[in-house]
Amino acid sequence: MKIKAAIIILCVILFSCKKGTKPEITLTGTLTSCPANSTCTYNYFDSADFTNGNQPVAGSSRVFWYKTVNANICGATTSFFFKTNMGDTQFDITSSQIAAGDVFANDFICPCCDYAILFKPIGGEIKGQRTDATHWLINASIIFGTAPSTPVDTVVVNQYFTRQTLP
Repeated sequence: MKIKAAIIILCVILFSCKKGTKPEITLTGTLTSCPANSTCTYNYFDSADFTNGNQPVAGSSRVFWYKTVNANICGATTSFFFKTNMGDTQFDITSSQIAAGDVFANDFICPCCDYAILFKPIGGEIKGQRTDATHWLINASIIFGTAPSTPVDTVVVNQYFTRQTLP
């Protein structure tokens, strides 16, 4: 009788613990805030694409754009762009996709500094889920570095992105 009960319990556990194919977006804790002395934008654009010029342009994808500008450091910016399919209601961008260049990101660009720190994205993860007609919840962690095994900075964003019209 004990063996039969153990088999039934084991079957229930195995069949109830399926790995989902869709990313689970959970809001743990509070939303991330904009860094001190900075202004942040959390936007997305429908029917868009992006170029290396850091501006969304007309296209066939949905483009998400995070940008922070620090007023105390001569307008230094940190930003990232990525795109998804227009039909998606949720997505998961993996660390290998980020390292392969599916995310365009700048860790620190300072327009009046005598130097530039240009680390490239080497990993992380980005998950997103549409929350209503004009908002997406994005949980992103972008790891910047000088080489795949040399991380130097991480940008973490847990925020609602708002739909905007293309400039």
